[in-house]
Amino acid sequence: MRPLQLKISYCIHLNVFRSINRIPTHLTSLEKAALFELVKKTSGSTFVEIGSYLGASSCCIAAGINSSEKDGPLYCVDTWQNDTMTEGHRDTYEEFMNNTKNYADLIIPLRGKSIEIANTFNHTVDFLFIDGDHTYEGVKRDVEAWFPKLNPGALVIFHDIGWAEGVQKIVKEFVTPHACEEGRLPNLYWAWLK
Repeated sequence: MRPLQLKISYCIHLNVFRSINRIPTHLTSLEKAALFELVKKTSGSTFVEIGSYLGASSCCIAAGINSSEKDGPLYCVDTWQNDTMTEGHRDTYEEFMNNTKNYADLIIPLRGKSIEIANTFNHTVDFLFIDGDHTYEGVKRDVEAWFPKLNPGALVIFHDIGWAEGVQKIVKEFVTPHACEEGRLPNLYWAWLK
């Protein structure tokens, strides 16, 4: 997907994004449009997001699920304690629930640490968005916990690849060698795995 395609998508679906744009986020408009569009290119229907923050990315993914007429669900995995956020520790769960209420029929919040949730998660995954702990060790833990659950041809997406060295290193070591198709914005990377 090229930035022009994403801008067109964003403009076409502006009504959907108006309510999402009210949610504080570190995503750009193009990244929101990319998440929305990537859902449509996913072959399966089990979606997982690691690091949901206040719900903007969750709503973009859920809106894409609705738009593509897939049946979901979207599992949102987070502690909602702002453990790795720059603004500091605070409980954001109620804000997340309020911000995502329009997609309550699709979104299943799973509150806890990613690797602990992965240990009890009994589904295979077609779409995995990783935007949690951006340290090398944190991203590696997420990859090691969740990649064994991926279906062949699954789509994996990483946010903050533009600045987070941990994300960059993990993508280079664990994703690129197994990718059959890749795409990128300055701070968002995605790949379909073999």
